[in-house]
Amino acid sequence: MPSKPIFTEIDGRRLKLTNLDKILYPSVGVLKAEVINFYLENAALFLPYLKDRPLTVIRWPDGIEGKKFYSKNKPKWTPKWIPSVQIPGEDNNYLLANERAILGWLGNLAALELHPMGSTSQQIDHPDHLIFDLDPLTSNEFPVIKELAFLLKEYLEKLGYVPFLKTSGSKGLHIYIPIEPKWTFKEAIESLKKLCQNFIQSKAPHCTLAVHKGKRKDKILLDIYRNYRGNTCVAPYSLRGKAGAPISTPIFWDQLAEVNSSGQFTLRNIKVQLAKGDPWENFKNSARPIHDYADRSKIVSTSASLEKLDQYNAKRDFTKTKEPTAEIPNEAQQRFVIQLHDASNLHYDLRLESEGTLLSWAIPKALPTKKDKARLAIRTEDHPVKYLDFEGIIPKEEYGGGEMWIIERGRYEWIEKKEGKLKFKLNGDKFECSYNLFKTKNNQWLCKVLSAPVLSVYANLPQPMLANARKTIPKATHYHHEIKWDGIRVFIIIEEEDLKIISRSGRDITKHFPKLRAAREEFEIEEGVFDGEIVVLDESGKPLFSEVISRMHTTGENTIARASISKRATCYIFDCLVVDGHQMMYRPQERRYGILRAVIPKMKYFRVSEVFEDGEALFKGIQEAGMEGIMSKDKKAPYFPGKRSDGWLKIKVRSEIVATVIGYTKGQGARSGMIGALHLAQIKEEKIVYLGKVGTGFDHSTLQAIMEKLKSIAVISKPIKEDIEEASRTVWLDSKFKCNIEYASLASTGTLREPVWKGWAD
Repeated sequence: MPSKPIFTEIDGRRLKLTNLDKILYPSVGVLKAEVINFYLENAALFLPYLKDRPLTVIRWPDGIEGKKFYSKNKPKWTPKWIPSVQIPGEDNNYLLANERAILGWLGNLAALELHPMGSTSQQIDHPDHLIFDLDPLTSNEFPVIKELAFLLKEYLEKLGYVPFLKTSGSKGLHIYIPIEPKWTFKEAIESLKKLCQNFIQSKAPHCTLAVHKGKRKDKILLDIYRNYRGNTCVAPYSLRGKAGAPISTPIFWDQLAEVNSSGQFTLRNIKVQLAKGDPWENFKNSARPIHDYADRSKIVSTSASLEKLDQYNAKRDFTKTKEPTAEIPNEAQQRFVIQLHDASNLHYDLRLESEGTLLSWAIPKALPTKKDKARLAIRTEDHPVKYLDFEGIIPKEEYGGGEMWIIERGRYEWIEKKEGKLKFKLNGDKFECSYNLFKTKNNQWLCKVLSAPVLSVYANLPQPMLANARKTIPKATHYHHEIKWDGIRVFIIIEEEDLKIISRSGRDITKHFPKLRAAREEFEIEEGVFDGEIVVLDESGKPLFSEVISRMHTTGENTIARASISKRATCYIFDCLVVDGHQMMYRPQERRYGILRAVIPKMKYFRVSEVFEDGEALFKGIQEAGMEGIMSKDKKAPYFPGKRSDGWLKIKVRSEIVATVIGYTKGQGARSGMIGALHLAQIKEEKIVYLGKVGTGFDHSTLQAIMEKLKSIAVISKPIKEDIEEASRTVWLDSKFKCNIEYASLASTGTLREPVWKGWAD
């Protein structure tokens, strides 16, 4: 019997999901629900390579062992809100996967393979990347393909390209080079053929461009034929319809030596690779001219161009600051960067590459992301083009002193360019927005939105990232360490003047913490989503878990107000998901942490959870303070909602105690006829100090053995004053038997937190 359909809402779109328990990959038991979940959780990775590109999909509605459907045409049952495009000269009406909800819809269709074109619908005749498809003759020759990939990478880099690598998820490897969309497919393929012919002749005589196997003579095909107009290639992060649920996975070049097959990354193990960060993070910003035509883009380094940077030079002492020195590049491109600048006042810097320099504006309250908003922009001096890549610390005594981070970068397109009036579209890796920027007076400009993306994360929060448990502290220098706060995990949502507190389960608990809500001004941004932990601290700074939990159950405005004073809450923020409309989740941990310190500088009710380089020393201090443990975080790791990975590790302090068994609860279900949990105490001078219950650490045989041992002990009346849960199922014993218990900490009530049975004491 197929499961009943369910209806869900994704970013404001209503979707009907069917047959979620259908197995699509029988050999590994992958369900359709898992495929949909993978698409939705990783939409921020998918969409930059799918958006506005005519899409071909391959569907397996009955799983990969059933019939597949290859579709270029938009199905008749497609919801009206899903966009499509017709290409001149073709009858097909291609789907456009432009938002997260569309990925969910495609997952429901069991569209396992997503194949976008090499150009966008707006510039359909002009590719913005070129692809080299490297396939081995046999599976045993994958090492040869790896060697070929390194050879081709070196050759392409010498021509000025920036190559990006991914597994195909089938047999071989794909190398992409982003290019400026200024040349036609015909021009691109002609240049590509000459490039490959020269490469084969000089570096790789074991390769060929011959498509027909009979003409290859055991040579490896250097396949460039996906670059013709209308052709497609499987998208980065797309599944493949092959056994094992392989994924076409972007990888770092220094990983290639460890990759043993094209299908190495699958739906079952992909989170380990994703935890390493996004290898294609700077894809759009790396577009280059086609080398044969590069001279068409070149600009002349004139004294007039250099004069534009005179003001920049005059304001800086390059013996003190590491900012780039003034120079004019050899070629004109249309790149942009948005930087968060923690100078005398926290602000954003927008820079547009134009005629050899970067037109620059300081924007005090961030670029707007909603059509009804306008923001002040202060025109500053032109900056050198190398500033596109600058982030770091400018000495405090220098002009603009403070730390700077790259928030977004990519390419932009002019919509209109007039003196004092600019309209343009920013195409970043994780951000897309069109603006009208016009001068009002002197150096003051106004920035308004022409078109903006749907920022769904504010209304549809992801699940919080999780950590793997570990007993030892990682010694690798790419980890830093934090206190593991013992409180309530929350998302803090900032939208203009409003602050909301959302619990891990998705419940709005803002009303329980009025002092936190009133501390909105501690965040020096307009919008944002932050991950943190609310705690109540004692005088020594140690979290009191029971006190913060009691705040959650406090009702009534007056009672809540009194609790806000007697049990003051502090929220430790340790991560950011969105900052002023910019997705942060796939940025490295260390960059996210630096941004946190800049946007929450006051740190009264909201504090940034401090990081430490010496994990051993931190753990020792936490242990001595009787606190829960530490978190070790990979500085390069992204934030993965709802996922566990070695990007975050939790190392808990565990103590041991010898306790006396004073009773047990009767087991139910699988434990019927045995104990459910043991009641524990310490007996000091005939006084019983109750420690709570332990219900974990047992296997089936241990449970049976404990039950047999306890049967011989006399049953007594309740020996303690404390009220307990499951009183009706508890049996109290006149026991002298002692046991070893491992536990995390003592609760304020004196009971053990997270107790685990370790065996009978000698």
